Amino acid sequence: MAAPKSLILSMSVDRAAKSHKCHHSKRHVIAKGDLRLKVKVGRGHEHYCVECAQKFIGNGVENLQKLSAELEAQPVGEG
Repeated sequence: MAAPKSLILSMSVDRAAKSHKCHHSKRHVIAKGDLRLKVKVGRGHEHYCVECAQKFIGNGVENLQKLSAELEAQPVGEG
């Protein structure tokens, strides 16, 4: 049997080695030493400030819960 697939992108939390801007909002600056969300995109990474990352995570959890509720509402074997 194949391993279950993940709908989650490859992500991690790390500390910025230098000051730079958030990938989502250029107005948000990630200072050296700040925590940031690191998302693997292709061969590279995109970095997001804590404020943007928390919004993304909250929206993602909410969307996954809605999908799960839709799947539970449909009785097995009926379609």
